[in-house]
Parts: sequence; C-alpha cells; structure tokens
Amino acid sequence: MREPRYSILVDIQDATERAKQGKLALYWQRTIQREYRCKKVTLAEQQAYEQLQSILSEVPQWSDEEELHHDMENIGGKLWFCHFWIDHNSMVQLTEDRNGRFHAAYVLDTDTSPEVRREAAQLAQKELAECMQTWGVSPLDTPVAEQMKYASLAEASSHLMQVLDDPESITG
Repeated sequence: MREPRYSILVDIQDATERAKQGKLALYWQRTIQREYRCKKVTLAEQQAYEQLQSILSEVPQWSDEEELHHDMENIGGKLWFCHFWIDHNSMVQLTEDRNGRFHAAYVLDTDTSPEVRREAAQLAQKELAECMQTWGVSPLDTPVAEQMKYASLAEASSHLMQVLDDPESITG
C-alpha cells in the first residue's frame, strides 16, 4: 500500500493569508521555503508558492520577535528574552507562561559551521547576561537540570546560559 503524498498546499495557503496581514515572520517564511525546496511540487503548490512570494515582496512582515510577543500575550504569558538570527535559522528564547512557570527554548542551525554556532551561542550568552543584570538575577553556580518548566527566572536563565556554554550539544 502506498503512503499518501504530503502536500504543502495548505501550509502555503495559510502562510499566504498571514502574509497578506503582514504577520508571516521570517522563521515561518524559511520553513515554507525549506519544505517547498525539499519536495517535488505540484502545479497548484507551485502557483500558490509564487503567489506567496509576490505578497512577501509587496507587504512588510513582522519580525520573529513581534510574533513571539503577540503569541505570548495571547496566552497570558510574557516574553523575557529572545534572539532570532537573520543569517541562519537559529533562535534562543526565555518565556513565562500564565501560571508563572518559565520556559527556555533554543535551536542552533545544524547547517552552519561549528564556528558560526559557537559565535551565535556566545552572542546569545552576552545578551542574556546583560538582561539578567537588568532583571537583578544572578546566574546559579550549580548545574541546572533541563526541564520543561522552571519555577524561577534565575533557574530558567541559568539553564539557558549553561546550555549555551556547549553549543555543539544543541541541535536543530
């Protein structure tokens, strides 16, 4: 029995609607582009993709950070820290959900060289250290275990800082 063929048409159509509103962040533009390039597309997918590209060239889109702020506010949370790279598909973020629990998320693009990954991690660490100083949060000296959620901003930011010390262990 043959498996059904995956169509990205629905994803492209959804992206087109968001792009018309100026709400298709770069991360999602890259995701659609990567999916489109990695498969043999149908005529309908090709036409939809060309329409999307036309809209993207005419309508300014919001940034990844603006999208994340919007998404967090919609669920009653808060964005504490984020950095999205423009020249590669990497991101680091620290958020708080509506229950006061903190989340750390990070992806360093595996298609980049180890040097680029290290530079990205160092930049994120530098920016995060500046934010921690502004927040009045000291990094924890003891290792912080990787968890889904953290009880404090100090735990979450310290975990993120410690993870960025070893960028080769981060996959994405």
